Amino acid sequence: MNARAVLLPLLVSGPLLAERGTVTGTVIAFPSKYLAETVVYLRDAPPPRAPRRHRVRQKGMSFLPHVLAIAVHDAVVFLNDDAVDHNVFSPDGEKYNLGVFSNGEARERIFARPGIYTQQCSMHPEMLSYVFVGTSAHAAVVDGDGRFTIPDVPAGSWKIAIWNPRLGAPDQAVIVSPGGTAAVRFDAN
Repeated sequence: MNARAVLLPLLVSGPLLAERGTVTGTVIAFPSKYLAETVVYLRDAPPPRAPRRHRVRQKGMSFLPHVLAIAVHDAVVFLNDDAVDHNVFSPDGEKYNLGVFSNGEARERIFARPGIYTQQCSMHPEMLSYVFVGTSAHAAVVDGDGRFTIPDVPAGSWKIAIWNPRLGAPDQAVIVSPGGTAAVRFDAN
């Protein structure tokens, strides 16, 4: 094999990987009890990498996690960890119903279009959660204190936004430098 053929991929991929940074920040919300339902994401970010599989458990008559942020074409496996039968359906976007399944059983859904998908159980109407499907993987669900981190962001200027079923805030501009960390704060109401 030619030495140049080996070096070229290394030279091309090395700088590209180094030209990424991190976006961190805080969402301040009033009332703060809605913070855990907030997703922070980059608008118009590069298309997603290879699809991934995520997991949502039905446990204690709840969907866990309550909010999940994924990229388009990712799959979500819904696992029933309760002693009762459950169902998963969404009236949003691609509208689907995964049917009824018992303890230990699972159903999988691939999300082909970006959007917000409310997850419900037809057998237990109090069960509700959200799957945020973004055009890229550059998104994060905030923690209970409103903090978030979005790693591996390509260097450059970006618009960053939040989604929350009850709160809103204006988009922010952020500049990510290679190997650096950009900080942003949202005041949501």
